[in-house]
Amino acid sequence: PDCKAIFKLGCLCSCHHPASEREEAVTSRIRIKYFSLRDTLECGQFFRFTKALDTYLIHSSGKTFSLFQKGDSLFYDGVKESFLRHFFRLEDDEDAILREIDCDPIIHRAIEQYQGLRLIRQDPWECLFSFLCSSAKAIPHIRTMVELLCKSSGEKVIQGDYVGYGFPEPQSIKDGFQLESVKAGFRTDYLVKANQGIHRSQLLEMKNLSYPEAKKRLMGLSGVGKKVADCVLLYSLDFLEAFPLDTWIKKGLQKAYFNGEKIGEKKMEQFVRSHFGPYAGYAQLYLYHFWRTQGFS
Repeated sequence: PDCKAIFKLGCLCSCHHPASEREEAVTSRIRIKYFSLRDTLECGQFFRFTKALDTYLIHSSGKTFSLFQKGDSLFYDGVKESFLRHFFRLEDDEDAILREIDCDPIIHRAIEQYQGLRLIRQDPWECLFSFLCSSAKAIPHIRTMVELLCKSSGEKVIQGDYVGYGFPEPQSIKDGFQLESVKAGFRTDYLVKANQGIHRSQLLEMKNLSYPEAKKRLMGLSGVGKKVADCVLLYSLDFLEAFPLDTWIKKGLQKAYFNGEKIGEKKMEQFVRSHFGPYAGYAQLYLYHFWRTQGFS
């Protein structure tokens, strides 16, 4: 969407409207200590947003809303403050969590560089489908594929001049032909089977399981391996001990913590759990973003 359409939705992002005018027009704001909207949205944990200048139009949990940040103020339109507090996990004691995981010089550098990076609490259904699209894909490609998936099978959302699409509802994808425009390749079968084989309520019920039980349950779904399962557990089901291991994070761990030695995934899992403890997922978030943006040096 262009800036004009986003402005009409409440995003207030036209180049003719400087920050001071946007602040006057938007009365809804939250003050958040140590928060980076850009890093939090663009670090690879969440894919459904459109950015125009410094304003983000976001789709999550069936809602479409806009955000921009100035200093420690987060300006918002389209949702209630309670939703944003839940979405950005503002109830987490991030100071205490960061102290807990700040246990070596490597993670310390990542925290120092990106303090303000927060976990997002996503809708489990949307999170599952997003990460089913993620296998062997870079972040921009994942975002494109997720948008095409929603456009092919999601409900149309019209707000003023803006036209968007929600996530496909359960049982809404009948077969792979419906997803031809998505160009999902081998992921097509996974998306169809997941859409037909599980409901939102079944995902939410996993919150009541132990971490190993919930992970095993998720991995029973077609196309869900360890990494996708851990992404869903961490980003949507409140299992903060989950530590997704993708190719990038494995390479970083081997170089930074194992002197470049190639080690097995099981040993890595044991290491991150014992080293970072119950908030290992926060450590993963910081390390992944740090290595992706700064490299492994």
